[in-house]
Amino acid sequence: MLLPELTRRLVNGAWIANCSRAHRRFTTALGLIKKTQHHRLLALLRRNAHTRFGEAHGFAGIRSIAEFQQRVPITPYAALAPHIEAIANGETGVLTAEPVRLFQPTSGSTSGTKLIPWTAGVAQEFRCGIDPWLHTLYRRRPELLRGTAYWSISPPSTAPRTHGHLRVGFDHDSSYLGFLGQKLFSLVSAAPAQVAQTRDITEFRTRTLLALLADESLSLISVWSPTFLTTLLDEFLARQDEILALLVANRRSGSRKRAEYLQSLLRTGHTPGLFEQVWPKLAHLSCWTHGPSDTYATNLRRHFPSVEIQGKGLVATEAFVSLPLLANADPVLAVTSHFFEFQSPETGQLSLAHELVAGGEYDVIVTTGGGLYRYPLGDRVRVTGFVQDAPCLRFVGRGNLVSDLFGEKLHGAFVQQVINRALAEQHIQARFALLAPVPAAASTAYTLFLAADTIPSPETLRQSLELGLTENFHYAHCRHLGQLAHSRLFRIQEDPHSAETVFQQEMVSRGAGWGRGGRGAVA
Repeated sequence: MLLPELTRRLVNGAWIANCSRAHRRFTTALGLIKKTQHHRLLALLRRNAHTRFGEAHGFAGIRSIAEFQQRVPITPYAALAPHIEAIANGETGVLTAEPVRLFQPTSGSTSGTKLIPWTAGVAQEFRCGIDPWLHTLYRRRPELLRGTAYWSISPPSTAPRTHGHLRVGFDHDSSYLGFLGQKLFSLVSAAPAQVAQTRDITEFRTRTLLALLADESLSLISVWSPTFLTTLLDEFLARQDEILALLVANRRSGSRKRAEYLQSLLRTGHTPGLFEQVWPKLAHLSCWTHGPSDTYATNLRRHFPSVEIQGKGLVATEAFVSLPLLANADPVLAVTSHFFEFQSPETGQLSLAHELVAGGEYDVIVTTGGGLYRYPLGDRVRVTGFVQDAPCLRFVGRGNLVSDLFGEKLHGAFVQQVINRALAEQHIQARFALLAPVPAAASTAYTLFLAADTIPSPETLRQSLELGLTENFHYAHCRHLGQLAHSRLFRIQEDPHSAETVFQQEMVSRGAGWGRGGRGAVA
């Protein structure tokens, strides 16, 4: 049941007031990041000194960051896997003194699905990033207090328990908010939690659309990948008669009147800004906007030309790295969440948060309350400025996302730049773009699978793509040797969002949730 506006204001106000303590702590820490990070690390080590991992690495005797770096090596998932397997089988005190509540699944490069331990400590660390973001956002955009919010939902995991009876994954993004935050959020949520129990993706989208279309007070949408939302909206446009008929049959009060209003809008055609009329109170849209998601975030503009679209910052399954704070700056390092180190991809040199320099690119290494110690995320960021002492970070791409069949060494971030540039030359708005090596009888060729409304000159696009790829010396060398054929273009003609569905299904099979797909990797 939709709450009256006054009640929504009170509930949202209480929710944001609950975020104020973390916001004050965060804003204070922006000018004290060296001290904050030092205290953050030592507190984690003290708390976990008597775990199996802590005793093996002498946590109890560590008094400085330098000692920590000497005693604990950089520890990728493969090195943690035996410990995580022990936890999954029911053992305790392995990586953390706190009990592991559940595992969060994420995709792995070689291990298929990675299981990331989720404890009360790491949940609190995530809230140390989420709460300052929400507090800042709602204070800056008070009109959000009047409406409802949609936070992305994922269908349930197909492997909900480990051998040790630990759950794998939670269903709703509101699980990040903590007990009180979840209770308050449930009162102003645009979609009921029951939607998350739907396993079939078509039914899941249908139920999600019905909930959102019935809500004329929607003011905030928060999703991970922008393609999650564009695919949802495109599906509505493709099935509008069916969806609206279901809305009319809905027993919810006002559904018939709402369906009639939507039908009147659709009679005018699918004009830009149509969905701003569907949800006239929508004021803010949060999603990935950097790295491979840049093109898809831009595509949201055809649906929401005047709604504010804000980048989420870098939020991985394993760690909360950065949060949007200022309207005119890239996301700021979440200095009160975890202990961070940054490694130069060129030299391997390590830097701490207070040692980063503007313009530098770094791979992120985290130590968290979930039992990840000096864990390389595989995410690369660029420093674009500072808020007091804290660096502003732009997500560049996956640091380890490299396609290398014949020695061509195509890095994901480089490929994304090439694709973006080639599309921009012809003002092409891609609805889906994926570059992948495709074997052929003669030789393998990298093929751009592209869904777009118009492609003025496919041959020019193909040549631009090839020219860009050959800027990579190793790719050009493989082409010269005949190991790779000229890059190709495959235009997706039918049902553009079906390609995204197939991609999402593949990512889900690797452990990512619907609409997440890692950090939005395209190439």
